[in-house]
Amino acid sequence: MGDEVAYFGDHIELSDGADDFASTIGVGGVVGSQVVLPALAREKSKSDLTPAREAIFAKWLRIYRDKMPSAGTYMGTLYDIGFDRPEAHAIRKDQAMYYAFFARQWTGELQLRGLEDREYKVVDYETGKYLKTVHGPKAMLRATFGGHLLLEASPD
Repeated sequence: MGDEVAYFGDHIELSDGADDFASTIGVGGVVGSQVVLPALAREKSKSDLTPAREAIFAKWLRIYRDKMPSAGTYMGTLYDIGFDRPEAHAIRKDQAMYYAFFARQWTGELQLRGLEDREYKVVDYETGKYLKTVHGPKAMLRATFGGHLLLEASPD
């Protein structure tokens, strides 16, 4: 299928407390679900689409549609998931870099690799919060997070 095919890891319900959107989107995957529409179900199940779950799905699907990291290029040589901490992934799309960092708990410096020698505005693209402006190619960002942190670095 070639390098351009989008990644589909698994249904979001099957790991991380049945809410695995960040690890799918963060590595450039396509969101998949085994959600059950209650009107079509014969009996209730843990996969039913409740109003609360629908709100969560809407948030993450909006992020996916807005950023479309699956249409970018996964930069697999920038980080080593065996040695770099926290676990990190990077995707280049157009002029921006998308980063996904994962750790149970993290406080410390993050190195934003793969940037050009210029200024970048860094935003947490899950929340839309501006974090700071950095200068590539060796940009550092101090961060505290639990679970995941999704960053977009775009030319300033």
